[in-house]
Amino acid sequence: MKKTIFFIALFLFCASTAVFAQGEPVESIIKFLKTDKNYSSAGSRNFIYNAIDLNDDGKDEYLVGLTGMDWCGSGGCTMLVFDHNFKLNTRMTVVEYPVYIGAPATSEVTRGYSNIYILNRDGTVSKMAWNGTKYPTNPSVAPKVDKSIIKDKFKFLNIQEQAELSY
Repeated sequence: MKKTIFFIALFLFCASTAVFAQGEPVESIIKFLKTDKNYSSAGSRNFIYNAIDLNDDGKDEYLVGLTGMDWCGSGGCTMLVFDHNFKLNTRMTVVEYPVYIGAPATSEVTRGYSNIYILNRDGTVSKMAWNGTKYPTNPSVAPKVDKSIIKDKFKFLNIQEQAELSY
């Protein structure tokens, strides 16, 4: 119980500080976005991000929510998951922000990584579970779980509460 409370507090701290932090995370994300083969137009170079330890190893991974017309459509937006060295691990499409993260050391972890839960436009919740190498790339075909799983979870990539950064 104490470990769960600690990690919830840690999630809240990381999420609240990541939005305003400049330096390595922002610079590394921008460097990737500028060199990525899916470079976007000038009017669509915005993103939000959160740092979070998805595999409970003491090192943050990074969730990056791309915003703008080049990245978002009728089904949702593109989300990137980077490892702690800012190497792209997973590119998900049709993601609705915010996303929700399973608590470490619980049944909400698959193969050592926290599950990512995505509330879809149709009201269902997709469970994005780590397969040992990466997360699934499309929540619309991922397993659906009961909506109660996201109740009282902290919202990551909460576009209503985060300032967008530009590159």
